[in-house]
Amino acid sequence: MPGHLILVPTPLGNLGDLTHRAVAALEGCDLVACEDTRRTGGLLAHLGIEKPLQRFDDHARLEAAERVARALAAGQTVAYCSDAGLPGINDPGFELARLAREAGVQVTVLPGPSAVTLAVVASGLPSHAFSFWGYLPSRSEPRKTFLRKLGTQEETVVVFETPHRIHATLAEMAELLPDREIALGRELTKLHETWYRGTPSAVAGLLGGENRGEMVLVIAGADAKRTVTDLQVAFDGEELPPWALRYLDAAREGGMTLREAVKPLARHLGMAASELYRLAVAAR
Repeated sequence: MPGHLILVPTPLGNLGDLTHRAVAALEGCDLVACEDTRRTGGLLAHLGIEKPLQRFDDHARLEAAERVARALAAGQTVAYCSDAGLPGINDPGFELARLAREAGVQVTVLPGPSAVTLAVVASGLPSHAFSFWGYLPSRSEPRKTFLRKLGTQEETVVVFETPHRIHATLAEMAELLPDREIALGRELTKLHETWYRGTPSAVAGLLGGENRGEMVLVIAGADAKRTVTDLQVAFDGEELPPWALRYLDAAREGGMTLREAVKPLARHLGMAASELYRLAVAAR
């Protein structure tokens, strides 16, 4: 009998998002292939499941592929887990699935958590069309070239960025796409999930010195009907526009007090924090 490869989605951060089908697949398989044996091993330990683990990542691809191929040829069921989310999206899972299909092995993909689709919906940006471009380049000049390209895309764009590079990326976006509306999600599905929305400079102000946690960046398309600059025209100094109230709501949802939340926004608007606080209280 031919083997069976199952791509098993794992939680982005909240273990409550693990589905019953995912647990059943991990319980019933013969071998678990994964990006990180420590992370997946910890998940299996939490579930009380003991299975042989095979690391399958950029550094252990050839040897791992051979072991998985042998297991599938022997009729075994292999489950593959990425570090988090739906396997095959920005991880080696797609290569494993291609290997299995070429060998005539059944491949099953289970539905489950995905940072990409979650970010698109949570961003508040148009979601009728979007594209995903993986991680941004690590070096500044290639990253700027990439950002210029992304800035021409007509659809909403989703990218991943590391916490230690996010401040440099936002600064470059403020230079290259100063009026573009963006949304930055940090620690998706976790206790301290936070969203920052606005122009790149405004988001940088709201983010402050924070440089921890997984981050997903969503960028409005070039054909978006309104930019944040268009919305700022409505601000006459007496009544806060909707986008400013959304900033404050997002900051407060992330655990900030209103007084703390108005400070970076006041710097962005070039006004006194006390005056912005007064307007925010009046709006509420």
